[in-house]
Order: sequence, then C-alpha cells, then structure tokens
Amino acid sequence: MPDVEMTIQVAQDRKVTAIEIAPLGQTPQRLVLALDELDKLIGELGNARSRMVEGQSPPDFESDDVTISTAANTKWHIRAFPPAGALLAFYHPKFGPVGFTLPRDQIARIISFLTDRFILQPTQSAEKH
Repeated sequence: MPDVEMTIQVAQDRKVTAIEIAPLGQTPQRLVLALDELDKLIGELGNARSRMVEGQSPPDFESDDVTISTAANTKWHIRAFPPAGALLAFYHPKFGPVGFTLPRDQIARIISFLTDRFILQPTQSAEKH
C-alpha cells in the first residue's frame, strides 16, 4: 500500500468532519461526514481492524510498551446477565459508547483485586499518628 497523506478537520460548528486522503503526490479525495456517519465509519474500521488481527495474540498489558486509550470520569453502566456474567459499558470520548462482557470468574478476580487494594488496605494519611 502506498504512503498516504491524511488530514482530518472538524468544522467550527462541530456538525461535520472533513477527511482528506491522498496517496503522496496525488490530489486528495475529500469526505465530509456528520457525527452518525463518522460513528458508522469508526465501527466499520473497527470491524476491519478486528479481521486484520484475527489469530494474533492480544498485547501484554503488563508491558509498559502498550498504549491504552483511557477514558476518565466517564458515564458508565453495568448490567448483570446471570449466570453467565456481566456487561460493562462506558462512553469513550474517542469511540463513543463501548463495552465488554466478563464471565463470572473474571468478575470474581476483579472484585477480589479491588477489595484487596481499596477496602482491606488502609489509606495513607497525611497526619502522623
């Protein structure tokens, strides 16, 4: 695949985004998308990426080399699906609503981890006792 120049601009009124793509040295092709169209494109790109990494091992999250797109202080929702597990959904500013499902054993590991770190371990106090 040839090298490609790409620019993405959001309109001042934030109602559309313009994407220009051009192989090096060629005239760019311009695509103007509303938010729902951009969401659909992001979803289709996600589907394509999913097919491209099929069969590959997921990244090692213990490694410092892994970049994670973090969403802080976001709206989130948990829905239980007994006995199978639960859905954890949240709003990611880059990708919109996203979520994942967890089986019972992974939920138990998360609860154990959080309990150990935040409930059973005393918090550090600035005061000396």
